[in-house]
Amino acid sequence: QNPHQNPPRTPSATSSPPSAPLVLGTLPSVLGQLAGSHQSAARTIRPGGQRQKDRRKNKTRMASTTPASRILKAILTGPGQTGPSKGTQDLSSEALSLFASLLQDANATRSAGARALGEKTKTLAESCEGQPVSVAELRALLEEEQKNYDEKEVYAVAQLYRRRTRDYHSLLPILTQTSVEDFAFMGFEPGLKNVEALSTKKVLCVGAGGLGCEILKNLALSGVKNIVVIDLDTIDVSNLNRQFLFRRKDVGKPKAQVAAEFVMKRKPDVKIEWHKKKIQEFDDDFYRQFSVVVAGLDNVKARLWLNSKLYSLVQKDEDGDPEIDTIIPLVDGGTEGFSGQARFFYYPFSACFECSAEDVKEGPKFELCTIRSTPRIAEHCIAYALLLEWPKLVSLTSHTDYNIVDEEKERGEPQEKKSKIGGLSLDKDNPEHMTWLYERAKERAAKFNISGVTYNLTMQYVKNIIPAIASTNAVISAACTNEAIKYLTACAPVLDNYFSYYAQGGCYTRTFAYQKNPECFTCGVQEISMEVAPNQTLKELMEAIEKKYRLGIRSLSTEDMKILYNPGLGATENLASELKSLLPGSACSLIMSARRDGYSKSSNYTLRVSFPR
Repeated sequence: QNPHQNPPRTPSATSSPPSAPLVLGTLPSVLGQLAGSHQSAARTIRPGGQRQKDRRKNKTRMASTTPASRILKAILTGPGQTGPSKGTQDLSSEALSLFASLLQDANATRSAGARALGEKTKTLAESCEGQPVSVAELRALLEEEQKNYDEKEVYAVAQLYRRRTRDYHSLLPILTQTSVEDFAFMGFEPGLKNVEALSTKKVLCVGAGGLGCEILKNLALSGVKNIVVIDLDTIDVSNLNRQFLFRRKDVGKPKAQVAAEFVMKRKPDVKIEWHKKKIQEFDDDFYRQFSVVVAGLDNVKARLWLNSKLYSLVQKDEDGDPEIDTIIPLVDGGTEGFSGQARFFYYPFSACFECSAEDVKEGPKFELCTIRSTPRIAEHCIAYALLLEWPKLVSLTSHTDYNIVDEEKERGEPQEKKSKIGGLSLDKDNPEHMTWLYERAKERAAKFNISGVTYNLTMQYVKNIIPAIASTNAVISAACTNEAIKYLTACAPVLDNYFSYYAQGGCYTRTFAYQKNPECFTCGVQEISMEVAPNQTLKELMEAIEKKYRLGIRSLSTEDMKILYNPGLGATENLASELKSLLPGSACSLIMSARRDGYSKSSNYTLRVSFPR
């Protein structure tokens, strides 16, 4: 045969068989074969009859299932079993204790029968002394008490137990197993009781922006069931690129409300209470209800206030030692572009936020002579408009309708008739004000042939805005949530006490212990020591103190109560006097009343002043 020709067809299983001689039998035998083939085809083509039989069997089986069996089956599908096969092996005493605690939950409306069953279940778990509980014993207890409890109620609790253990499936290996010796924190004891402890703790989340959205999501997915969130802002369209809990329809609504509702919709078993208020509006009792505070704030003043508030809530015993139960740690996160940090403040044992407040960046600064004479970059032009042009404004109706000081005219006027420079305050959230600065910066840039001045750059410079990166927010919020979970469950040592993250030119992280500042006004001694020149004026001394320590001085007097400065009593005549004429000696102590930046009340401080030898 030609190999290129199609090969001869061979009979297949589906093709018709080759013709064969037909052998006819008797009529009954033929009919019997046909009937058998028809029944076989019916069984193959119509399997519905068998499924109906299976359904009837399942209904019969379900009808014969006792309430105790249904409850037991719901419990045994959780992670507390000790054997390899679910539903047939023993149950750990820790798992049974968790089920008993849910039956006795004081925050839920439980019947007397359910609470009684919970008490007996707890007794059964304790009687095993840490050993697994026999399923037969638990079944016997459920059947014995069956007349005293409502089956639907107890079955709902069993399902709650199953959901609770399922929600914590990723944390169960950490919370229920023994770790390396000395690795756990504060006497950690592994067991399912840590799951229940985590679900009952209350956490405060301050901020619902870029970090706050991530923190809320992480806390809810990590098993925290009771959260309170505070944020004063409303949603802007510029937030939508990174604050993923918000949608365009939410623009204009409170951030705290939308974030809370979004998370609770995805996690119905999580309760989130939201507030659109300043953190300063809440009293001490409000903050005392929380086990830990996680903050994702965007300004230093709010951090300083929250740091001082939580530190002040720590109570001391008769020996002067802090009472551990009154400590509310602060987990603080912050981001700047591709960089960020997470810090854990455990008052009063670790450094507080104010100890490191001097390290906070205040934005770019340029020499005034460069801005005035030789600008080279776009930021120089914006700084010129902000620092040199804006103070000349007398009135501003719009960015095209405004009046400025006529410097040529004012040169010939007497000093007392000159206009007050800087009389118009700058509102950084006013579009007309920002547009005016942008237009003046563009004019300056055009004069020196400088490119790059944009409205967004003007906003960033004037408001010291650093573009937020979603990936940085995710990393830092995960670090903050990790520290909160470690503290709440004591499953691992907490951060000591500063974690920094850099991703500008790669990925670099560093962890170190920031030391306490002895001159910190929150956790240090309220005493200031300064060396001053004898010919320095009192006003210069006060300005140096206000700049270095962020204090607004209210009064200043010597130890023998000689008033040096007190505007409330009209004593301001010494501001221009030299210190050598005011102070009693080359080294002395003064009593200073000052108010810290962001606070409404003043405090007394000791100011030790000395002249150089």
